[in-house]
Amino acid sequence: MEVTVQSHTGMLRDHNEDNHLVDARNGIFLVADGMGGHQAGEVASKLCVETVHARLVDMPRFADANLEIVVQGVKDAIHEANREIRRSARSSPERANMGTTLVLLLDRGDAAVIAHLGDSRIYRLREGHLQALTRDHSLLQEQVGAGFITHEEARQSHNRNLVTRALGVEENVDPEVNIVDVRPGDCFLLCSDGLNTMVADADIELVLAELEANPPLAAKVLVGVANDNGGHDNVTVALAWSPARAAPPDEVAAGSRSVAPVPEKGLFARLFGWLFGK
Repeated sequence: MEVTVQSHTGMLRDHNEDNHLVDARNGIFLVADGMGGHQAGEVASKLCVETVHARLVDMPRFADANLEIVVQGVKDAIHEANREIRRSARSSPERANMGTTLVLLLDRGDAAVIAHLGDSRIYRLREGHLQALTRDHSLLQEQVGAGFITHEEARQSHNRNLVTRALGVEENVDPEVNIVDVRPGDCFLLCSDGLNTMVADADIELVLAELEANPPLAAKVLVGVANDNGGHDNVTVALAWSPARAAPPDEVAAGSRSVAPVPEKGLFARLFGWLFGK
């Protein structure tokens, strides 16, 4: 996979507690959103991505291991990161109770292992359609799942940052780890909640679908739109994509690719106005 990353402090915060790590050679992509005062969240998220990455790279026969072994390796790496964050928290009163969310994508060719804790997310864009591959570990998501509130009410709630799972908070963690298929042309989005709390899924889909030929620009636009909508939190966007196979010459000659109409108003007009100053 190829990858591009954009990260920004946002419009209200004075420092960035998000961290990310990209190892395209080994197919490891990580985004973490730290929590804690005195910049302890930044420490937690940095420890998280570095510890998980180091553990995965050192995993025996990483390149040749079957998926079941890789899944267990991912869980072990996350448990080790949790222990490391808690050790660091005990070493300094200013780091007490620090924690972090995590989303991880591990590319295995025609399949990928994804893992998450907290409310950072992984999406997949396939043939122009966006699908959430993770389900937030948050109080709001539990309320939505129980039917107490709607998705739109959850987006407007002031309790968006109440997560029910995170690294560093408790002695034991329960990461959610799954295997998903990967097809040529797929684009995976890993993000901290500074994106999806500011930008609706439908608008994320629109940006990615319209700018799929230029993922670095798409990542830049998504961060810009999140900030344009208020930028209430740090925002990190990582796009990892599997290049599409070239169409055979006879298919190209048979007809051109249909292009979705661009709306004259709304997000698409605003994002290009923001991007080009119009």
